[in-house]
Amino acid sequence: MRGRRRATMLAGLLVLTGCAVLAPAPEAPTYRDPAAVLAGSTRFDADRMAGRWVARACIGPCAPAVTFAVSQTGAVTETAADGTTRTYVPTGPGILRAPDGAETLVVMWVDEDFRTAALGSATGSHARILDRAPEGGADRIEAARRMLDFNGWDTGQLRTMQ
Repeated sequence: MRGRRRATMLAGLLVLTGCAVLAPAPEAPTYRDPAAVLAGSTRFDADRMAGRWVARACIGPCAPAVTFAVSQTGAVTETAADGTTRTYVPTGPGILRAPDGAETLVVMWVDEDFRTAALGSATGSHARILDRAPEGGADRIEAARRMLDFNGWDTGQLRTMQ
């Protein structure tokens, strides 16, 4: 009986050890409540989004400036200030998906004149308030912040850029 108990305990220990070894890696931090609605803007227009944008506020990793370009096929390429590029395909209003499915960028809000935008990753790993100018437009920046909040982002994590 004693040998059987020892064998059972040893087997249990091996199972627990195996669970620890096989446990999945921790996920990237999320700055968004996944239960909140996340909606793309019906105002989004890839051609009007094209051009240079300055990051005015960010949650998570963020480049200080980005440029969006639209190809003849409709793909949207985002180039960060450091030269890093990401390509997306519009799949719905304000919804841009990477061709490999690795990331979905959601443009949640853009003002009528395409001067300020609120966008973030569907995973909640990062969000940004972008503007065409490095200063001014406080009312638009506040509107973008409120849109992030409405879409479940932890706006307490927003950090002002510049």
